[in-house]
Amino acid sequence: MIPTLRRFRSCLVLTLVVYFNLVMANVVSLRQHWYVQTYRNGTELLPLYDTLFVDWIGSTNLPTALTLRDMVDVCTWSFVVVTIVAWFCLSQKPIHAARALSAQLLFIPMFTLAQLLTIVPDSTPNCLDTFAVPSSQDIGWVFWRYPSRTCGNMLWSSDIAQLVVFTTIAGDIALQRCGHCATRMLWLISHLWILMTVAFVFSAKYQYSVDVLSTVIVVKLAMTHPSLTRFAEYSFVRNGKYFERHLHNEMVPVTI
Repeated sequence: MIPTLRRFRSCLVLTLVVYFNLVMANVVSLRQHWYVQTYRNGTELLPLYDTLFVDWIGSTNLPTALTLRDMVDVCTWSFVVVTIVAWFCLSQKPIHAARALSAQLLFIPMFTLAQLLTIVPDSTPNCLDTFAVPSSQDIGWVFWRYPSRTCGNMLWSSDIAQLVVFTTIAGDIALQRCGHCATRMLWLISHLWILMTVAFVFSAKYQYSVDVLSTVIVVKLAMTHPSLTRFAEYSFVRNGKYFERHLHNEMVPVTI
């Protein structure tokens, strides 16, 4: 029996997770707006003092910063797309897709809960106006507006989280399909790619430095934990446990 991906369940969960993320990202911006209007008399929060930004990077021109933020998206989602194409063309092993989906189930609700519990000033001054967050009394936009930029989503770096998730998946695919040298080369390239994206994040003042560093550490630890793989296999892979037992029980040839 060959392990296969539970396609309907995976597609359903992916759709729900993406929509949940859309709504919650808008809710974070809405809470930022409510806080400013209720407790600050319409005066937006000033960005927190980040030593890396203030003492090392210095002032940044806002249009240039916004362009650098676009580069963060380009770096992140280009690597994600390349990894998905590589999985489809070279592997199609269901555990890789299942682990990526399980990571979304873990990180998106966890990040959202943290954002809802704590209101943090955005690293961009006047972010509500800059990112055109709706200020009307009708909050229906929360359920349909695509949050290309959010305001106050500062406790974690979602772009870096996705990048770390998919660099890990790319490394797993390389272990399956490539030689030792090619796998090490991919590991080096992927981590250099993460460092380049982090440089864009810091240059654009996209996230506070502590958010980026904590995201890398937490996501790295979670992606390498065996519990994530067990959950992914149980939830999204058909015949996964049978296939795992079959591999572990292979007979080892013995010479007498």
